[in-house]
Amino acid sequence: MAIAHTLLSTALGPIRASATRYGRVLSLPGAPSFFLPAALARLGVAMTGLGLLFSFQHATGSFAVAGVATGAFAVAEAAAGPQLARLVDRWGQTATVPALVLVHGTAIVAALATAGRTPVGVTLAAVVVAGATIPQPGALSAARWSALLPDGATLRIAFSLEASVNDVVFLSGPVLVTLVSTLVLPWAGSVAAVALVVVGCLSLSLQRRTAPAPQRARDHGPERVRTSLLAPAFLSTLGVNLGLGCFFGAVPLLVTAAAASEGLRPLTGSVLALSSAASIVAGLVYGALRSAPRPQIVQLFATIMLVAAVLVGVLVPTLLGLAIMLLVGGTAIAPLLATSSQIVQASVAVSERAQGFTWINSASAAGIAMSAALTGTIIALDGTRFATAVLAALVLTAVVSAALSVRPSGAGR
Repeated sequence: MAIAHTLLSTALGPIRASATRYGRVLSLPGAPSFFLPAALARLGVAMTGLGLLFSFQHATGSFAVAGVATGAFAVAEAAAGPQLARLVDRWGQTATVPALVLVHGTAIVAALATAGRTPVGVTLAAVVVAGATIPQPGALSAARWSALLPDGATLRIAFSLEASVNDVVFLSGPVLVTLVSTLVLPWAGSVAAVALVVVGCLSLSLQRRTAPAPQRARDHGPERVRTSLLAPAFLSTLGVNLGLGCFFGAVPLLVTAAAASEGLRPLTGSVLALSSAASIVAGLVYGALRSAPRPQIVQLFATIMLVAAVLVGVLVPTLLGLAIMLLVGGTAIAPLLATSSQIVQASVAVSERAQGFTWINSASAAGIAMSAALTGTIIALDGTRFATAVLAALVLTAVVSAALSVRPSGAGR
Protein backbone atom coordinates (compact mmCIF):
# COMPACT_ATOMS: atom_id res chain seq x y z
CA MET A 1 0.00 0.00 0.00
CA ALA A 2 2.80 2.40 0.90
CA ILE A 3 4.61 1.58 -2.35
CA ALA A 4 1.44 2.26 -4.37
CA HIS A 5 0.97 5.56 -2.56
CA THR A 6 4.56 6.55 -3.29
CA LEU A 7 4.22 5.67 -6.96
CA LEU A 8 0.98 7.61 -7.21
CA SER A 9 2.54 10.64 -5.53
CA THR A 10 5.51 10.46 -7.89
CA ALA A 11 3.24 10.29 -10.92
CA LEU A 12 0.98 13.12 -9.75
CA GLY A 13 3.83 15.37 -8.67
CA PRO A 14 4.50 16.94 -12.10
CA ILE A 15 0.76 17.37 -12.67
CA ARG A 16 0.37 19.21 -9.37
CA ALA A 17 3.38 21.38 -10.15
CA SER A 18 1.95 22.24 -13.58
CA ALA A 19 -1.44 23.07 -12.12
CA THR A 20 0.27 25.29 -9.58
CA ARG A 21 2.10 27.23 -12.31
CA TYR A 22 -1.07 27.78 -14.32
CA GLY A 23 -3.00 28.67 -11.18
CA ARG A 24 -0.35 31.22 -10.24
CA VAL A 25 -0.72 32.94 -13.61
CA LEU A 26 -4.52 32.96 -13.47
CA SER A 27 -4.49 34.30 -9.91
CA LEU A 28 -2.71 37.49 -10.93
CA PRO A 29 -4.81 40.59 -10.23
CA GLY A 30 -7.16 41.19 -13.14
CA ALA A 31 -6.15 38.10 -15.12
CA PRO A 32 -9.39 36.07 -14.79
CA SER A 33 -11.44 39.18 -15.55
CA PHE A 34 -10.10 39.38 -19.11
CA PHE A 35 -9.10 35.76 -19.72
CA LEU A 36 -12.58 34.27 -19.22
CA PRO A 37 -14.49 36.84 -21.35
CA ALA A 38 -11.88 36.45 -24.09
CA ALA A 39 -12.36 32.67 -24.03
CA LEU A 40 -16.13 33.16 -24.24
CA ALA A 41 -15.76 35.51 -27.20
CA ARG A 42 -13.37 33.08 -28.90
CA LEU A 43 -15.99 30.36 -28.63
CA GLY A 44 -18.36 32.70 -30.47
CA VAL A 45 -15.75 33.32 -33.16
CA ALA A 46 -15.27 29.56 -33.56
CA MET A 47 -19.03 29.14 -34.05
CA THR A 48 -19.55 32.03 -36.46
CA GLY A 49 -18.46 30.58 -39.81
CA LEU A 50 -20.39 27.33 -39.59
CA GLY A 51 -23.38 29.12 -38.06
CA LEU A 52 -23.55 31.47 -41.05
CA LEU A 53 -23.26 28.52 -43.41
CA PHE A 54 -26.28 26.81 -41.82
CA SER A 55 -28.26 30.06 -41.69
CA PHE A 56 -27.70 31.11 -45.30
CA GLN A 57 -28.20 27.63 -46.72
CA HIS A 58 -31.55 27.34 -44.98
CA ALA A 59 -32.65 30.86 -45.95
CA THR A 60 -31.64 30.66 -49.61
CA GLY A 61 -31.78 26.92 -50.29
CA SER A 62 -28.40 27.20 -51.98
CA PHE A 63 -25.07 25.85 -50.79
CA ALA A 64 -23.38 28.04 -53.40
CA VAL A 65 -24.75 31.25 -51.87
CA ALA A 66 -23.96 29.98 -48.37
CA GLY A 67 -20.39 29.15 -49.41
CA VAL A 68 -19.83 32.52 -51.07
CA ALA A 69 -21.21 34.32 -48.02
CA THR A 70 -19.04 32.48 -45.50
CA GLY A 71 -16.02 32.89 -47.77
CA ALA A 72 -16.66 36.63 -48.04
CA PHE A 73 -16.88 36.83 -44.26
CA ALA A 74 -13.53 35.05 -43.84
CA VAL A 75 -11.76 37.20 -46.44
CA ALA A 76 -13.10 40.41 -44.91
CA GLU A 77 -12.03 39.26 -41.44
CA ALA A 78 -8.49 38.41 -42.56
CA ALA A 79 -8.05 41.61 -44.58
CA ALA A 80 -9.51 44.07 -42.10
CA GLY A 81 -8.26 42.46 -38.89
CA PRO A 82 -4.79 44.06 -38.83
CA GLN A 83 -6.26 47.47 -39.69
CA LEU A 84 -8.72 47.23 -36.83
CA ALA A 85 -5.86 46.18 -34.56
CA ARG A 86 -4.04 49.35 -35.58
CA LEU A 87 -6.99 51.37 -34.30
CA VAL A 88 -7.00 49.31 -31.11
CA ASP A 89 -3.30 50.04 -30.56
CA ARG A 90 -3.84 53.72 -31.20
CA TRP A 91 -6.99 54.36 -29.17
CA GLY A 92 -7.06 51.44 -26.72
CA GLN A 93 -9.34 48.45 -26.28
CA THR A 94 -11.84 50.24 -24.05
CA ALA A 95 -12.55 52.92 -26.67
CA THR A 96 -12.61 50.79 -29.81
CA VAL A 97 -13.91 47.29 -29.02
CA PRO A 98 -17.47 48.31 -27.96
CA ALA A 99 -17.96 50.21 -31.23
CA LEU A 100 -16.64 47.27 -33.24
CA VAL A 101 -18.92 44.70 -31.63
CA LEU A 102 -21.90 47.03 -32.05
CA VAL A 103 -21.28 47.28 -35.80
CA HIS A 104 -20.48 43.56 -36.04
CA GLY A 105 -23.62 42.48 -34.21
CA THR A 106 -25.81 44.84 -36.25
CA ALA A 107 -24.32 43.56 -39.51
CA ILE A 108 -24.89 39.91 -38.53
CA VAL A 109 -28.53 40.63 -37.70
CA ALA A 110 -28.92 42.48 -41.01
CA ALA A 111 -27.37 39.59 -42.93
CA LEU A 112 -29.68 37.06 -41.29
CA ALA A 113 -32.72 39.27 -41.82
CA THR A 114 -32.04 39.87 -45.53
CA ALA A 115 -30.89 36.35 -46.50
CA GLY A 116 -33.37 34.90 -48.99
CA ARG A 117 -35.61 37.98 -48.84
CA THR A 118 -33.54 40.56 -50.73
CA PRO A 119 -31.02 40.43 -53.60
CA VAL A 120 -27.94 38.38 -52.71
CA GLY A 121 -25.72 41.45 -53.01
CA VAL A 122 -27.44 43.10 -50.04
CA THR A 123 -26.80 40.08 -47.83
CA LEU A 124 -23.20 39.81 -49.01
CA ALA A 125 -22.61 43.49 -48.21
CA ALA A 126 -23.84 42.94 -44.66
CA VAL A 127 -21.67 39.81 -44.37
CA VAL A 128 -18.57 41.72 -45.49
CA VAL A 129 -19.23 44.44 -42.90
CA ALA A 130 -19.71 41.77 -40.24
CA GLY A 131 -16.44 40.05 -41.15
CA ALA A 132 -14.54 43.33 -41.34
CA THR A 133 -15.61 44.42 -37.86
CA ILE A 134 -15.38 41.23 -35.81
CA PRO A 135 -12.83 41.76 -33.01
CA GLN A 136 -10.01 39.27 -32.44
CA PRO A 137 -10.39 38.30 -28.77
CA GLY A 138 -7.28 36.11 -28.89
CA ALA A 139 -5.13 39.06 -29.95
CA LEU A 140 -6.80 41.34 -27.40
CA SER A 141 -6.14 38.84 -24.62
CA ALA A 142 -2.54 38.25 -25.72
CA ALA A 143 -1.87 42.00 -25.70
CA ARG A 144 -3.11 42.17 -22.11
CA TRP A 145 -0.91 39.26 -21.04
CA SER A 146 2.07 41.07 -22.62
CA ALA A 147 1.32 44.19 -20.62
CA LEU A 148 0.67 42.25 -17.41
CA LEU A 149 3.60 39.82 -17.52
CA PRO A 150 6.98 41.19 -18.57
CA ASP A 151 8.72 37.98 -17.48
CA GLY A 152 9.40 35.62 -20.40
CA ALA A 153 8.95 32.35 -18.51
CA THR A 154 5.61 33.40 -17.08
CA LEU A 155 4.49 34.68 -20.46
CA ARG A 156 5.23 31.24 -21.92
CA ILE A 157 2.79 29.74 -19.43
CA ALA A 158 0.12 32.34 -20.27
CA PHE A 159 0.52 31.94 -24.03
CA SER A 160 0.47 28.15 -23.73
CA LEU A 161 -2.78 28.44 -21.81
CA GLU A 162 -4.14 30.70 -24.55
CA ALA A 163 -3.14 28.19 -27.23
CA SER A 164 -4.85 25.34 -25.39
CA VAL A 165 -8.01 27.39 -24.93
CA ASN A 166 -7.91 28.14 -28.64
CA ASP A 167 -7.90 24.41 -29.36
CA VAL A 168 -10.75 23.78 -26.94
CA VAL A 169 -13.04 26.42 -28.45
CA PHE A 170 -12.33 25.44 -32.05
CA LEU A 171 -12.95 21.82 -31.13
CA SER A 172 -16.21 22.47 -29.27
CA GLY A 173 -17.49 25.49 -31.22
CA PRO A 174 -18.50 23.64 -34.42
CA VAL A 175 -20.16 20.92 -32.33
CA LEU A 176 -22.17 23.45 -30.32
CA VAL A 177 -23.28 25.49 -33.32
CA THR A 178 -24.33 22.33 -35.14
CA LEU A 179 -26.44 21.20 -32.18
CA VAL A 180 -28.09 24.60 -31.74
CA SER A 181 -28.75 25.02 -35.48
CA THR A 182 -30.23 21.56 -35.89
CA LEU A 183 -32.13 21.17 -32.62
CA VAL A 184 -33.49 24.72 -32.26
CA LEU A 185 -33.63 26.78 -35.46
CA PRO A 186 -31.23 26.99 -38.45
CA TRP A 187 -30.33 30.59 -37.63
CA ALA A 188 -30.11 30.04 -33.87
CA GLY A 189 -26.45 29.00 -34.13
CA SER A 190 -25.53 32.34 -35.68
CA VAL A 191 -27.46 34.22 -33.02
CA ALA A 192 -25.73 32.27 -30.26
CA ALA A 193 -22.33 32.93 -31.86
CA VAL A 194 -22.80 36.68 -32.18
CA ALA A 195 -24.19 36.85 -28.62
CA LEU A 196 -21.04 35.18 -27.28
CA VAL A 197 -18.80 37.51 -29.30
CA VAL A 198 -20.65 40.64 -28.18
CA VAL A 199 -20.94 39.68 -24.50
CA GLY A 200 -17.38 38.37 -24.28
CA CYS A 201 -15.76 41.33 -26.05
CA LEU A 202 -17.80 43.93 -24.16
CA SER A 203 -16.91 42.30 -20.85
CA LEU A 204 -13.26 42.20 -21.91
CA SER A 205 -13.21 45.85 -22.98
CA LEU A 206 -14.65 46.99 -19.65
CA GLN A 207 -11.61 45.64 -17.78
CA ARG A 208 -9.65 48.90 -17.74
CA ARG A 209 -7.18 47.70 -15.12
CA THR A 210 -5.36 45.34 -17.49
CA ALA A 211 -5.96 47.19 -20.75
CA PRO A 212 -2.76 48.22 -22.59
CA ALA A 213 -2.35 51.99 -22.70
CA PRO A 214 -3.31 53.73 -25.99
CA GLN A 215 -0.34 54.64 -28.16
CA ARG A 216 -1.61 57.76 -29.94
CA ALA A 217 1.68 59.61 -29.52
CA ARG A 218 3.26 57.31 -32.09
CA ASP A 219 1.38 59.00 -34.94
CA HIS A 220 3.42 62.21 -34.61
CA GLY A 221 6.92 63.10 -35.62
CA PRO A 222 9.64 61.10 -37.37
CA GLU A 223 8.80 57.90 -35.46
CA ARG A 224 5.72 57.50 -37.65
CA VAL A 225 7.67 56.00 -40.54
CA ARG A 226 9.25 53.32 -38.39
CA THR A 227 7.55 50.02 -37.69
CA SER A 228 8.57 46.99 -35.72
CA LEU A 229 6.27 44.87 -37.92
CA LEU A 230 9.21 44.50 -40.32
CA ALA A 231 11.41 42.90 -37.67
CA PRO A 232 13.01 39.72 -39.07
CA ALA A 233 11.81 37.58 -36.16
CA PHE A 234 8.24 38.76 -36.64
CA LEU A 235 8.30 38.22 -40.41
CA SER A 236 9.66 34.72 -39.87
CA THR A 237 6.86 33.79 -37.51
CA LEU A 238 4.37 35.07 -40.09
CA GLY A 239 5.82 32.49 -42.47
CA VAL A 240 5.53 29.83 -39.79
CA ASN A 241 1.85 30.61 -39.31
CA LEU A 242 1.25 30.71 -43.05
CA GLY A 243 2.54 27.12 -43.25
CA LEU A 244 0.51 26.12 -40.19
CA GLY A 245 -2.58 27.59 -41.85
CA CYS A 246 -1.90 25.42 -44.89
CA PHE A 247 -2.07 22.40 -42.60
CA PHE A 248 -5.37 23.60 -41.11
CA GLY A 249 -6.90 24.26 -44.52
CA ALA A 250 -6.03 20.91 -46.09
CA VAL A 251 -6.73 18.51 -43.25
CA PRO A 252 -10.57 18.59 -43.25
CA LEU A 253 -10.66 17.95 -46.99
CA LEU A 254 -8.12 15.13 -46.85
CA VAL A 255 -9.86 13.37 -43.97
CA THR A 256 -13.32 13.79 -45.50
CA ALA A 257 -12.16 12.43 -48.85
CA ALA A 258 -10.38 9.44 -47.29
CA ALA A 259 -13.33 8.62 -45.03
CA ALA A 260 -15.77 8.80 -47.94
CA SER A 261 -13.64 6.57 -50.16
CA GLU A 262 -13.36 3.94 -47.42
CA GLY A 263 -17.03 4.11 -46.43
CA LEU A 264 -16.15 5.49 -42.99
CA ARG A 265 -17.69 8.96 -43.24
CA PRO A 266 -19.16 8.82 -39.68
CA LEU A 267 -15.59 8.73 -38.32
CA THR A 268 -14.63 12.03 -39.98
CA GLY A 269 -15.33 14.22 -36.96
CA SER A 270 -13.58 11.89 -34.54
CA VAL A 271 -10.45 11.76 -36.68
CA LEU A 272 -10.37 15.53 -37.10
CA ALA A 273 -10.65 15.93 -33.33
CA LEU A 274 -7.37 14.07 -32.82
CA SER A 275 -5.24 17.06 -33.77
CA SER A 276 -7.05 19.35 -31.34
CA ALA A 277 -6.79 16.80 -28.53
CA ALA A 278 -3.07 16.32 -29.11
CA SER A 279 -2.56 20.07 -29.35
CA ILE A 280 -4.33 20.74 -26.05
CA VAL A 281 -2.06 18.28 -24.24
CA ALA A 282 1.08 19.58 -25.97
CA GLY A 283 0.22 23.19 -25.15
CA LEU A 284 -0.32 22.46 -21.48
CA VAL A 285 2.92 20.47 -21.30
CA TYR A 286 4.90 23.22 -23.04
CA GLY A 287 3.61 25.85 -20.66
CA ALA A 288 4.27 23.65 -17.63
CA LEU A 289 7.98 23.13 -18.41
CA ARG A 290 10.30 24.64 -15.83
CA SER A 291 12.49 25.94 -18.64
CA ALA A 292 12.40 25.78 -22.41
CA PRO A 293 14.64 26.67 -25.37
CA ARG A 294 14.11 30.07 -26.91
CA PRO A 295 10.90 30.27 -28.97
CA GLN A 296 12.67 30.19 -32.35
CA ILE A 297 14.27 26.84 -31.50
CA VAL A 298 10.93 25.41 -30.37
CA GLN A 299 9.33 26.60 -33.60
CA LEU A 300 11.98 24.92 -35.72
CA PHE A 301 11.53 21.55 -34.01
CA ALA A 302 7.73 21.88 -34.03
CA THR A 303 7.60 22.66 -37.76
CA ILE A 304 9.87 19.70 -38.50
CA MET A 305 7.48 17.54 -36.47
CA LEU A 306 4.58 18.92 -38.52
CA VAL A 307 6.25 18.05 -41.83
CA ALA A 308 7.17 14.59 -40.54
CA ALA A 309 3.53 14.03 -39.61
CA VAL A 310 2.36 15.04 -43.09
CA LEU A 311 4.88 12.63 -44.63
CA VAL A 312 3.16 9.83 -42.70
CA GLY A 313 -0.01 10.78 -44.56
CA VAL A 314 1.88 10.70 -47.86
CA LEU A 315 3.23 7.22 -47.18
CA VAL A 316 -0.08 5.90 -45.79
CA PRO A 317 -2.87 7.85 -47.57
CA THR A 318 -5.66 6.05 -45.73
CA LEU A 319 -7.91 7.21 -42.92
CA LEU A 320 -5.65 5.40 -40.44
CA GLY A 321 -2.57 7.08 -41.86
CA LEU A 322 -4.25 10.49 -41.73
CA ALA A 323 -5.32 9.81 -38.15
CA ILE A 324 -1.68 9.19 -37.22
CA MET A 325 -0.74 12.34 -39.13
CA LEU A 326 -3.20 14.41 -37.10
CA LEU A 327 -2.20 12.87 -33.80
CA VAL A 328 1.51 13.51 -34.40
CA GLY A 329 1.04 16.86 -36.11
CA GLY A 330 -1.32 18.04 -33.40
CA THR A 331 1.51 17.98 -30.88
CA ALA A 332 3.15 20.80 -32.86
CA ILE A 333 0.15 23.13 -33.08
CA ALA A 334 -0.14 24.65 -29.59
CA PRO A 335 3.65 25.09 -29.16
CA LEU A 336 3.72 26.91 -32.51
CA LEU A 337 0.87 29.19 -31.47
CA ALA A 338 2.40 29.86 -28.05
CA THR A 339 5.87 30.60 -29.41
CA SER A 340 4.39 32.85 -32.09
CA SER A 341 2.86 34.96 -29.33
CA GLN A 342 6.17 34.95 -27.47
CA ILE A 343 8.00 36.18 -30.57
CA VAL A 344 5.43 38.92 -31.20
CA GLN A 345 5.78 40.07 -27.60
CA ALA A 346 9.57 40.16 -27.86
CA SER A 347 10.01 41.64 -31.34
CA VAL A 348 7.06 44.01 -31.85
CA ALA A 349 6.86 47.39 -30.16
CA VAL A 350 4.17 47.98 -27.56
CA SER A 351 2.50 50.53 -29.84
CA GLU A 352 1.93 47.85 -32.51
CA ARG A 353 1.43 44.75 -30.42
CA ALA A 354 -2.29 44.21 -31.12
CA GLN A 355 -1.47 44.47 -34.81
CA GLY A 356 1.29 41.91 -34.42
CA PHE A 357 -0.96 39.36 -32.73
CA THR A 358 -3.66 39.96 -35.34
CA TRP A 359 -1.26 39.58 -38.27
CA ILE A 360 -0.46 36.10 -36.94
CA ASN A 361 -4.14 35.20 -37.30
CA SER A 362 -4.30 36.72 -40.78
CA ALA A 363 -1.24 34.76 -41.94
CA SER A 364 -2.86 31.55 -40.74
CA ALA A 365 -6.14 32.50 -42.44
CA ALA A 366 -4.31 33.14 -45.72
CA GLY A 367 -2.72 29.70 -45.50
CA ILE A 368 -6.09 28.10 -44.79
CA ALA A 369 -7.74 29.75 -47.79
CA MET A 370 -4.92 28.94 -50.19
CA SER A 371 -4.46 25.38 -49.01
CA ALA A 372 -8.18 24.54 -48.93
CA ALA A 373 -8.70 25.70 -52.50
CA LEU A 374 -5.59 23.91 -53.78
CA THR A 375 -6.21 20.69 -51.84
CA GLY A 376 -9.83 20.42 -52.97
CA THR A 377 -8.80 20.78 -56.60
CA ILE A 378 -5.98 18.23 -56.36
CA ILE A 379 -8.16 15.67 -54.56
CA ALA A 380 -10.71 15.91 -57.37
CA LEU A 381 -8.01 15.38 -59.99
CA ASP A 382 -5.43 13.03 -58.46
CA GLY A 383 -6.68 11.75 -55.10
CA THR A 384 -5.51 12.16 -51.51
CA ARG A 385 -1.92 10.87 -51.84
CA PHE A 386 -0.80 13.60 -54.24
CA ALA A 387 -2.79 16.21 -52.32
CA THR A 388 -1.01 15.21 -49.11
CA ALA A 389 2.36 15.42 -50.88
CA VAL A 390 1.53 18.96 -51.99
CA LEU A 391 0.56 19.77 -48.40
CA ALA A 392 4.00 18.58 -47.25
CA ALA A 393 5.57 21.04 -49.70
CA LEU A 394 3.35 23.86 -48.42
CA VAL A 395 4.16 23.12 -44.78
CA LEU A 396 7.86 23.33 -45.64
CA THR A 397 7.23 27.09 -45.74
CA ALA A 398 6.94 26.94 -41.97
CA VAL A 399 10.20 24.99 -41.61
CA VAL A 400 12.15 27.41 -43.81
CA SER A 401 10.72 30.42 -41.98
CA ALA A 402 11.55 28.91 -38.59
CA ALA A 403 15.07 28.06 -39.74
CA LEU A 404 15.65 31.63 -40.89
CA SER A 405 14.49 32.89 -37.51
CA VAL A 406 16.94 30.64 -35.68
CA ARG A 407 19.85 32.29 -37.43
CA PRO A 408 21.50 35.03 -35.33
CA SER A 409 20.51 37.67 -37.89
CA GLY A 410 16.84 36.80 -37.49
CA ALA A 411 16.78 36.26 -33.79
CA GLY A 412 16.42 39.84 -32.67
CA ARG A 413 14.31 42.81 -33.53
